Amino acid sequence: LADALDALQDTHFAAWRGLAAFQGRSPFRAWVLAIARNASHSVIRRRSPRDALMAEVAEELLVADPFEDSVAGLADLRRALTGLPASHREALLLWAGGLTYEQVAISLGVPLNTVRAWIHRARRRLRTGLADG
Repeated sequence: LADALDALQDTHFAAWRGLAAFQGRSPFRAWVLAIARNASHSVIRRRSPRDALMAEVAEELLVADPFEDSVAGLADLRRALTGLPASHREALLLWAGGLTYEQVAISLGVPLNTVRAWIHRARRRLRTGLADG
């Protein structure tokens, strides 16, 4: 939660500072999401190895909860997502978050057909990975 709040705060500051530079060549939402993506990457890079260990321990504690099946399913999905190439995972999550293929392409700065291929491959690998369990 703390990492998400840090990324949100960094996103707000960066968007506010860069608002005058926004030229409208892409949708505002895609511009802000690109800023958020960069802020999230910065927060992840700042994490210490100890934080990663604590996150793993917390995840194990969650699996022992009464909602074990649903939490285990989420853990499986998380592991499957982690197994995807970073570019495919980002494209898929932006698309699943409600962006169009075009907005994802603008946000990631790649051609539209590349985004389509990444999302297709990511969905196929997720289906396979989750089916294999």
